[in-house]
Amino acid sequence: MKKLNALLFNQGGKCFYCDAILDMNEATLDHVIPQSKGGKNDLDNLVVCCKYANHAFRDYSPKHKMAVIKELCCLSSVCKKIFPREEEIIESKEVEEPQIELQPEKKKQDSKAKTTQNQLQPEKKTQDSKAKKTTKPNISIANQLLLKAIAAFEKEGKEGVSSQIKNKMLELNPAFKEADYGFNQFNKFLLHAQEQKVVTLKKQGKGSSYVIKKKP
Repeated sequence: MKKLNALLFNQGGKCFYCDAILDMNEATLDHVIPQSKGGKNDLDNLVVCCKYANHAFRDYSPKHKMAVIKELCCLSSVCKKIFPREEEIIESKEVEEPQIELQPEKKKQDSKAKTTQNQLQPEKKTQDSKAKKTTKPNISIANQLLLKAIAAFEKEGKEGVSSQIKNKMLELNPAFKEADYGFNQFNKFLLHAQEQKVVTLKKQGKGSSYVIKKKP
């Protein structure tokens, strides 16, 4: 204790390494040359430092100690950087805790956002599906098929009537359906073609059949 008091007085009451003011509770004796490396236990080989520096340096050689201090480049806080005080560790944890508590809340918000997005996706798919269903093929495709069927009969020197023309159209394109173009009857499709001046229709007898010719 006498050595400690004498050295602390000679050092101006400060830690030899970090230059911090020491009280007796934190002051400890440090062997400049560790006893494990042959250092003596006399005043020439002793300095007073805070217990944190003493604990951190352990049995470092003087050269090793100075290298650490030089690397840290901050004599006034060297001990804190080497070995943080207990109260600083507690303060650090207190600062970090709110961030940890916020993470679950953030996950909840992300989860809600994903749920909302997933709920919207089926609705979008339904709208896309409706749009596809309501989109009609180009009527000009059906008109071209109709003209090809009429041409096939004309090539044979015949006039085609409604049922014959439809059969020929199906022969040329089995996928043809007047319903795909918005007509629930083939005759309605023919009447529309006549309105577009694609063909001319002539009633055949008392039935609903038409003789179909290309528009001149």
